[in-house]
Amino acid sequence: MIENHAFNTMHEAICEAGRILLVAHKKPDGDTIGSSSSVLNWLIREGKDVTIFCADAPPEAFHFIDSIHRYSNDPVVFEQNYDLIIVFDSGDLRYCGIDQHITKTPPGYFLINVDHHGTNTHFGDVNIVITEASSTAEIVFHFFHNRQIHIDHCMATSLLTGLFTDTNSFTNAATNPNAMNAFSKLIAAGGRHQDIKKHLLFDKNIDSLKIWGILLSRLRHNKTYDVVSTYLLLKDAEHVSTDIIEGVSNFLNEVTTGTDTILFLRELSNNKIKGSFRSVKRNIANIAKLMGGGGHNKAAGFTINGHIEETTNGPKIIPEGKTE
Repeated sequence: MIENHAFNTMHEAICEAGRILLVAHKKPDGDTIGSSSSVLNWLIREGKDVTIFCADAPPEAFHFIDSIHRYSNDPVVFEQNYDLIIVFDSGDLRYCGIDQHITKTPPGYFLINVDHHGTNTHFGDVNIVITEASSTAEIVFHFFHNRQIHIDHCMATSLLTGLFTDTNSFTNAATNPNAMNAFSKLIAAGGRHQDIKKHLLFDKNIDSLKIWGILLSRLRHNKTYDVVSTYLLLKDAEHVSTDIIEGVSNFLNEVTTGTDTILFLRELSNNKIKGSFRSVKRNIANIAKLMGGGGHNKAAGFTINGHIEETTNGPKIIPEGKTE
């Protein structure tokens, strides 16, 4: 786990940089928000000139995170000069949502890639990619610990958020002794774990419960491939916040017994379909990679063009430009 040389390089780059840009990936989840905001809060404390970007605004559920208002989704930030850019929790710049934006950034910046996905393309000048880590937040925790950087309550809450979400409340296969050790130290540092549970686990409104009812009613088990699947059409969630269905795949993976793999398909507003896999034994990252996606061996996803057609035999994916 310890990456002394890479951690040293990252620390030196941060200390020497005049202007820094932090980047969380699009459609942000708890890990990319937690890992990036922990570094943001540290740099604010140190008086650094820091900007933070996310292609999509963080969901309302994460507004308990300190300095969450600092996230910008305005691509104009990439037209400015930076000494250092750090990307968190993203296998490549396309998934991050900045592959087009970063081409407008004046040259001369140093790029650091911090991630834990096995499908990471190592796109940085320095790549701190630790696949055995439970989360990118865990990697950032070890960076702070390795460099003897004090973790205050703001940073601890951010890091706990990343650990909490990527381990599905410390219940899935990503949970490991290092994650639990980090959890205990972050609680001792003042991490507000009750806020995390309240906003990310228990805060469900009537609209979100109705959506979950739709998803559960559509569950199907393909015995040939041993896959349980469900789907959400765009029209199902037209008037509700999209973040209310985050965690569906993890939840089904925990409560569905007697099957190996979960697949959740969801129509997006730009005529695309997002697929999320969870598995017990299969290496589903390879399957997701074949479809242009990626992720972990037991948790992966992909996005393809098209829409979902409902049939008597269940959902059918219709590629873009085709009709049934």
